[in-house]
Amino acid sequence: MSTDGTDGVSSEAGRPGAAPAASESSGPVSLSVGLARVAVEVAAVLEVDVLGAAGQEVLDAVTVVEGLRRQVEALAGRVLAAVDAHGLWAADGARSLPAWYRARTGRTDVTARVEVARTRALRDHLPATAAALAAGRVSPDHAAALVRHALTTDTLRGRLADPDTGEDFLLGHAQGMDASAFTHLVKAWAIRADPAAADERYRAETDREELYLSRTTGGWSLKGWLSETNGEVLNTALTARTGTPAHTDPATPAQRRAGALTGIARLALDSGTLRPHARTRPHLSVIVPFETLHRLTTTGPHHRDTTGAGAAGAAGAAGSAFHPPAAPAGCGCGQSGCGTVISTDYDTTTMVDADPATLADGTPLPHALLARLACSSALHRVIFGPDSQPLDVGREERLYTTAQTRAIIARDRHCQYPDCTAPPGEGEIHHNLWWYAHHGPTDTNKGILLCWHHHDHVHARRITITREHHRWRFHRHDNTEILPTTHHLAA
Repeated sequence: MSTDGTDGVSSEAGRPGAAPAASESSGPVSLSVGLARVAVEVAAVLEVDVLGAAGQEVLDAVTVVEGLRRQVEALAGRVLAAVDAHGLWAADGARSLPAWYRARTGRTDVTARVEVARTRALRDHLPATAAALAAGRVSPDHAAALVRHALTTDTLRGRLADPDTGEDFLLGHAQGMDASAFTHLVKAWAIRADPAAADERYRAETDREELYLSRTTGGWSLKGWLSETNGEVLNTALTARTGTPAHTDPATPAQRRAGALTGIARLALDSGTLRPHARTRPHLSVIVPFETLHRLTTTGPHHRDTTGAGAAGAAGAAGSAFHPPAAPAGCGCGQSGCGTVISTDYDTTTMVDADPATLADGTPLPHALLARLACSSALHRVIFGPDSQPLDVGREERLYTTAQTRAIIARDRHCQYPDCTAPPGEGEIHHNLWWYAHHGPTDTNKGILLCWHHHDHVHARRITITREHHRWRFHRHDNTEILPTTHHLAA
C-alpha cells in the first residue's frame, strides 16, 4: 500500500487499464472463492441506478468498466488455457476444445474457435501481451491484432523475441494507440520483418478473391471476399456514388450501398464501354406477351373513370380508388410545360389472369416492375408463329430521341424528386406509362429527369407527378404531396 492510503495501481484510475482497488482481505484466495467474491460485488453494482448517477461519475465509470473488462478477458483466457492444459474437456466426449467451449458457454462456432486460438497464441507465443492484458494496459482488440498478424510465419515469431523490435516494442506503441491504428502498425511491422511472406500473402489473397451472386426467393444474394486493395477500390466507388445523403433520407447505409452498386453497374452498361464491338451489347432482356403489354398501357388515368361515377364498378372496387391530381387548365403564363400529368397508376383488376412478363431465364415479374422497366427501355418486337419460329422482328426504337433527352436534361439539370440533386448521368427520363397506347411520347413536356433510385421509387409507390408554374409536384397514392425540406423549414 502507498503512504497516501491508496494502492499503486488504483492511483492510475484515469486510464482504461487501471485496476480496481485491492480487496480488503489480503493473501491468496482460491479460484472459486475469488470468483464468488467478484460475482457478489458485480451483482451489487448492477443494482445501482446508473441513470440517476452524476454525469462525471458515469463518465469515469466507462474508464473503470473498460479496465475491468480487460482483466476479465485475461482471466477468461487463463481459465481456458488451464482447461486446455488439463485436457478435462475431452472427458465430456467433445470432439475438440472449441466444440466443448461452444457447448459450455453458448458461443457461436466461430467465436469459440477464435477465442481458443487466441488463448493458445497468448500462452505459447505472446506472454508479454497476456500480462499486459491482465494488467489492463492493452485491450483484447490489441491482443487480437498481434495474434492475427504477428504470428503467421516462423520468421515473425522469431522476431517477436527481439528486445528492440519485438513484442515489447509493439506493446509500447499499443498503449498509446487505439486498436485500429495499432493493427496498421502490426501489419507494417510484419511487412518489414518478413517481406517475402508479405508478398506471398498478397498473391494468395488475390487468388482468394471471389464473388457469389445467387438467385434466391424474390431476389439475389450477394457475398464474397476481396483483397485489401480491391476492397478499398470498391468501397471508394460506393462512397463516391452514395455521396452525403440528405438528412431526410430514410434509407439505411446498407440500402444506400446496394443502390450505389446497382447504379455503378448501370453506368457501365449505359456507357457502352462493355463489349462495345459485340453484335448485341449487354442489357437486361424482358419478354412481354403482347396482351399483357396492351392491358398495362390502356388502363391508365386516360382510360379510367376519374369522376367517381364508376367507383362502384368492378374497376373502381379494387384498383381505382386513387384519382391522380387533375392537370390544371393552364397557369396563364403562356408557356408550354404547365398542365402535365405523369402518373404511374394503373387498374390492377384489368391485369387479372394476364401472363406476367419474364426475364430471359423465365423469372416472372410483377406488373408494376414491368411498368418501371418499360418506362425507360429500348423495345423491339418479335412475333412468333404457331411453331415458335420468329415471323417478324421490328426495329428497335428508343422512347425519346437523343435531342429530346438533351432538351429535358437542359431543362431539369438534375433529378427532380424533392431534395435530390443527382446529376443527369445517374438517371433517365420518366414519362407516362401509357406512351404505348398513344404512339410514344413526342413532347418533352411529358418527360421528367429522375435518378435511378427515385425512378424506381415513383413506380413502386405509384407516385403521380404534375407540372405547374414551371415546377414539378409529386403526389403519393393517397393524394398527399411530397414536399422538399426547404418547404417544411419555411413552414
